[in-house]
Amino acid sequence: MSRKLLLLSLTLMFLALTCCQGQHDQQQSPTTEAVSSAQDIMSRIEEVEGGLCSPVMIEGAEQIFHSLVEQMEFYDVPGVSIAVINNGMIEWAKGYGIRDVSTELPVDVDTLFQAASISKSVSALGALHWVQKGALDLDSNINDFLEFWKVPDNEFTRSQPVTLRYLLCHGAGLNGHSLGTYSQSEEIPTFLELLEGIPPAKADPVRVASEPHTEFRYSGGGYLIVLQAMIDVIGQSFPAIMNEAVLSPLEMERSGYFQPLEYDSVENVAAGHDEMGSVFEGYWQTVPNLAGGGLWSTPSDLCLFAIEVQRALRGESSIISRQLAEEMLTVHVGSYGLGVALQGEGENLAFSHGGDIRGYHNFMFAYAKRGQGVAVMTNAQNGSYLYQEILRSVAMVYDWPHLKPSVLSPIQIPTEKLDSLTGRYVFNNVLPAEVTIENDHLRMEGDDGRIFWWYPESDNHFIDINSGWELEFIFGEDNEVTGAIVAMGNTELKGERIDDGDVVPMLLMPNEAARDTTELRGR
Repeated sequence: MSRKLLLLSLTLMFLALTCCQGQHDQQQSPTTEAVSSAQDIMSRIEEVEGGLCSPVMIEGAEQIFHSLVEQMEFYDVPGVSIAVINNGMIEWAKGYGIRDVSTELPVDVDTLFQAASISKSVSALGALHWVQKGALDLDSNINDFLEFWKVPDNEFTRSQPVTLRYLLCHGAGLNGHSLGTYSQSEEIPTFLELLEGIPPAKADPVRVASEPHTEFRYSGGGYLIVLQAMIDVIGQSFPAIMNEAVLSPLEMERSGYFQPLEYDSVENVAAGHDEMGSVFEGYWQTVPNLAGGGLWSTPSDLCLFAIEVQRALRGESSIISRQLAEEMLTVHVGSYGLGVALQGEGENLAFSHGGDIRGYHNFMFAYAKRGQGVAVMTNAQNGSYLYQEILRSVAMVYDWPHLKPSVLSPIQIPTEKLDSLTGRYVFNNVLPAEVTIENDHLRMEGDDGRIFWWYPESDNHFIDINSGWELEFIFGEDNEVTGAIVAMGNTELKGERIDDGDVVPMLLMPNEAARDTTELRGR
């Protein structure tokens, strides 16, 4: 092949990988710089695909990395799609695996996945657009915009009304964490039936359960109220409202609030799979709360959303103003802005949201000012394990300040001290586990087959390198160990030390994966 043809081939590969919708630069002759850039991108893709790892690395130890294909098989995830933002545009997007194990059709960049709660972020941008237009207001009583249903007043609303601002940041004090999903054969409730908890609605009525503006209380029900306010004010269906406000202007051409989605109504859709990688009956669930979880999308489209938020913060968006973008990316309660979780500050301020529903687990993450981000969507119950490893790999390749694995420098604890911590424990009264010594750290094996390796960060603080969970021991008055606490993010398991002969009825440790967990945690 001639050098000219080689350059042209590599340049075309570069253009295909970037997948930057809506950017139609004039065609130019291939240059050495373009080929170099294409080669750099291809190199980064290969690094991401080969750099999956656990959340904790041991300083000085040989680090173990796995390939994406290997981990897809390991976690029984048939399909995954990834898009990466760099320099303020989608640098590359790629699909892996298959949409449905029964058809074996491939996942590509246009394959649709259920976005689940990432829908809230996109819905929030739509609501802020109508604030920009003057149809809604962030700080007025939301009942001022509701026509056919009102938030019932009670003792919690006397001093603080429910407002759009606090609905979007989960600070309105509402119940209704999730309003439920429905199989293909079930009757789907109307929005008003969901709000009032009237069958076929599965959840309780959406009500204010604590004083607004005082605490973070995640509520899908709050986003249903936002939806109803938008419908009442604009006078159109919610999908039409969102198409006009967000999806069409951003050219999110594959995205839509398609609920219910019929199997043959849209092409190139990923089916949901269970813990063992088998297709769920009915392929996917229907989410009647459209604003809270009804979006179908692709990682590329989600990245277009994230890029627009970045552009809005620079004052370059036609969707919302810079002022509203700043409101969106300001913590209002807990660690939440308007529709997004926030972390970091200054140049490293980042916004994100996860989306988890039966058969689909996804994550979107982007920096507000760095012009970088990523979206990952999967079609299986174990997808959260996989996307976390993908996020870590992307973060390492692009050298982001967030998401990279932490590095643990274990301390040396005398063997006799470690030995005093060994024994049999039962967590939450139903989860037995045996703690033993292995080299310079502790090994915990649950009766359900789970294995954890706890490395000491201090005399009484241990980290499991595979999950990132934390372990501390509880001591009695005589300085003897009486129990232990395992911290799993926002959840804790409290354990009591028991005698070896004690019999405890075993319940499998809480986990979406009903599989050989010895292998899952013991790698």
